Amino acid sequence: MDSAGAPAGEAASPAPAAYAGAESAAPGGGGRAQGDKASEGKDKKEDEVGTWKRSKLVPNTSRLMIGDREELPLRGMQTKVTVDGFRARVILDCHFMNDRDGQYEGTFQLRLPDEASPFFFAFGQNATASVAGPAEAPRFFTGEESRRMGAEPLQIVADRASSWTGVREARMVPNEKAAFAYTETVHRRVDPALMEWSGAGVFSARVFPIAPRKLHRIVIGYDVDLLRAGEEFEYKFDLPENVPSAVIDLNVGSTPNSPVKIAPETQPLVVGKRLHFRFEEPKAKTIALRVKPAQGAYLSGADPKTGTYFATSVRPDLPAGEAATGAAQAVFLLDTSLSSSPDRFNIWLKMMQRILDKNRDSLKKFAVLFFNIEASWYKPQFTDNTPENVQALLAAANNLSLEGATDVASALAEAARPSWASGDASRWDLFLLSDGASTWGESDLYAISKAVGVGSGRTLFAYQTGLAGTDIGALNHLARESGGAVFSVVGESEIDKAAVAHRARPWQLAEIKIPGVSDLLVAGRLKAIFPGQAIVLAGRGTPSANADIIITLERDGNRRIAKVPVGPSIASGLAPRLYGQVATRQLEDLGDATEEPSKAYAMHFRVVGKTCSLLMLESEQDYQRFNIKPEEHAGFVSSSPAQALIQSVLAQAAKLLGDPKIAFMNWLRKMRTMPGVELSLPTQFEQDLGALPPTSFEVSVPRAASKLRDKKDVPANVQSILASRQLDYDILTAESQRRLRPYGAFDALRAISSLVEEQPGDGVLARDVGFSAMEWGLHGQAYHLFRRVAAARPYEPQTYRALAQSLIALGKIDLAIAYFEVGLAGRWQPRFGEFRQILALDYLRLLRRIERGEAKTLLGGHARTRVREIANQFNFGRPDLVIMITWNTDNTDVDLHVIEPSGEECYYGHRRTRSGGSLTQDVTQGYGPEMYTLTGGPAGKFMVRAHYFASDRNRMSARTKVYATIIEGWGTPRERVTEKVVTLELGKQVHDIALVNKGPSLQVAGP
Repeated sequence: MDSAGAPAGEAASPAPAAYAGAESAAPGGGGRAQGDKASEGKDKKEDEVGTWKRSKLVPNTSRLMIGDREELPLRGMQTKVTVDGFRARVILDCHFMNDRDGQYEGTFQLRLPDEASPFFFAFGQNATASVAGPAEAPRFFTGEESRRMGAEPLQIVADRASSWTGVREARMVPNEKAAFAYTETVHRRVDPALMEWSGAGVFSARVFPIAPRKLHRIVIGYDVDLLRAGEEFEYKFDLPENVPSAVIDLNVGSTPNSPVKIAPETQPLVVGKRLHFRFEEPKAKTIALRVKPAQGAYLSGADPKTGTYFATSVRPDLPAGEAATGAAQAVFLLDTSLSSSPDRFNIWLKMMQRILDKNRDSLKKFAVLFFNIEASWYKPQFTDNTPENVQALLAAANNLSLEGATDVASALAEAARPSWASGDASRWDLFLLSDGASTWGESDLYAISKAVGVGSGRTLFAYQTGLAGTDIGALNHLARESGGAVFSVVGESEIDKAAVAHRARPWQLAEIKIPGVSDLLVAGRLKAIFPGQAIVLAGRGTPSANADIIITLERDGNRRIAKVPVGPSIASGLAPRLYGQVATRQLEDLGDATEEPSKAYAMHFRVVGKTCSLLMLESEQDYQRFNIKPEEHAGFVSSSPAQALIQSVLAQAAKLLGDPKIAFMNWLRKMRTMPGVELSLPTQFEQDLGALPPTSFEVSVPRAASKLRDKKDVPANVQSILASRQLDYDILTAESQRRLRPYGAFDALRAISSLVEEQPGDGVLARDVGFSAMEWGLHGQAYHLFRRVAAARPYEPQTYRALAQSLIALGKIDLAIAYFEVGLAGRWQPRFGEFRQILALDYLRLLRRIERGEAKTLLGGHARTRVREIANQFNFGRPDLVIMITWNTDNTDVDLHVIEPSGEECYYGHRRTRSGGSLTQDVTQGYGPEMYTLTGGPAGKFMVRAHYFASDRNRMSARTKVYATIIEGWGTPRERVTEKVVTLELGKQVHDIALVNKGPSLQVAGP
């Protein structure tokens, strides 16, 4: 049996004990497990690299939310960690108590370490509780039981059979099927769960039902690389705050002359070649393990269906050669979003200061771009790199309020071509001081990186801190595409070296070979390597005896061979999945061109990511209902090496990656077979779209500037929740309203965008913030929010209406027409009511504007045809008052009520009035929309109200916002439009939306 399934303090704690090989333990020296100044005492070895102190963003932090504020208490957590070489497998048993009388749907949120890859998720009730403790206390496995337990999916379930009931294990499913099946199953009030990627290091899983007065167990399994710190590798388990009871077991593989150190110090149980450490109710908040595998050591393990796999992490000894001077000018992109607060920001300031100080001989001028959802210049010019100017910069930066979401695309575009340096052809380097996690704006990495592509004269450098929440894949992509690099800054001691690392001249990676290994992949698909840079390799097969890793390098037309001797083999079941993770991510990185291979690899190796999720349903019949069948992908994986697939796509379509037109047309093709959509567009219309230029599909967001950026301008209670990362919806929405009038819409939006930054995968929050952006006239910001929602939930048609409305406001009429046609052509679920009728009225309004010459489009012929077809099909007439509402939460019954001047009320129970008022079908399960129309009719005052009958019954609370559009003189030159957003309060049934005074001029008053 392989090691992954084999039987088997404070961060500044005392010096860790060291264990060499599998020999008996003895106290040893060593360094501390953090890199702040306190950890750099005289007991630290000179060659040991410390790592940053514990961040406020603690990996393995989990919450089970049953509302916006309500969460169920975590009663305990048991963790088993298996470490082989530079790789670890972690199994978390999280015990949550529903201490209430109601049954709920919950959202399980888990923050994972950087680059962690989940492979297992299961949910059930505890059959037994602690014998010694209260009834709701979890029973933990003993040390002996833990050592016998396996770490493969079948073993995980079997080992817990006696203490876990009603267990449902998630299956790997393509994302679109998973999300649709989950949503439709919840409508039937049964118990699915869906775990999906929702941002850098954040995975969320919705679970249902959470039975009242029961202890529930959620088990998560994930793999993660250890953090390279010098020549050692470090695994840190940060115990989350507020865990009342915890046990951590570490099972560490060891080989001769490969020391193992741990802090806090404890004695291991030695079983064969493995060391077993156990921490029961540890006082320390961080367990830090250091291992130092032999140079060239590699993991080797077999997948019974597809063969043997190889993986290693090496740092080739490359000659530095003559150092380059670097560019004389530099632009620093300093991330001032919520995710930088406060740990990363302090590191970024140190890094920026050290780069400027250490390179003053060559780096003569600098500029700094602060960015979150906006991009603002410290000064709109290049500044002389003097000590005085650097200190002034640091003083200004330290006054900034760290808030808002992260728009990497807009920042990179502005930094590459500053608005104040139009036409400047000089060269400058870009230093991206950010976690790289783009939660706002453009999300396509190839579209983002076009600003720094070949020939741009901009080389981008970024830094990996090892702190949770970093999107290392994004950083690697941006650096690779610009010819730059990502350097390690995992502790204070690495800053000086990293500050000048960009001056070394990189070597281009021409080829890497290992005798006996095929389909060899370089993690991150690096194109170049800098001296001192480490690389992760994964492939198929086993290295030949006494083999070397042969690296062919190129620079200035010259070739050089670097060799790294292959070291000892570490037998590990983690090797196949490590290869699978590297392969899947590289395939997914190429988008639609490799979608089917990506799915095959992701499902076979159980890699949750951009194409596949973990989904559990109640029964086998439910899986069949959604056409989710066990699929066998081993044959494809065996016969289709990932490297060949990737090279084939790059050779054929590399220049098309990031093209918005290609991306949209590919998306349309996917929608034909998308569950819950089954799009059927006329062939002629698709051909018309195909004839449009790429510019018709490009959506540029108008630049906006904040007026409020400094901490001193932010109220103390808002500063407190931002600094602690304990966000409060009501406080932030109140702050946005406070900013709206004196500072403007963009400052208001920046305040509530922090909600998106904290929960980037939450569609309810994205719609919520998107509605506010639309109300405030920030349609470019709204467009990208709704686009992300549409990508995650393509079967919810109301998002296409919101996209079309935003695009009209931006003047992107061609693309707005496309989204209108998608909304009309999809086969939507009946629960969305008369969506097509309401959408058609919006569309017809646009088409008549085109007919009158008020809106310009390259689809003029199509528009002329469609204006007649839609007018005849829906027979709207000429309503002179139209009121439409939609809302942002699913499974919510919001009813539109309109009280006419006569006092007659039009609502779901009385849908037609004597004056001609008419209301569409009542929507009780979805997001709306509902619409009231009146043709002719009396002048006077119309009271518009929303009746809030039912929110999601399975959640304790969820903010529901109503977005209302009121139109007088619909489709005529005198048309007037008012947009309003109203938040529905819990416990309040009737909410006033607006008072409409219908007459010669429309007047709309607030509630």
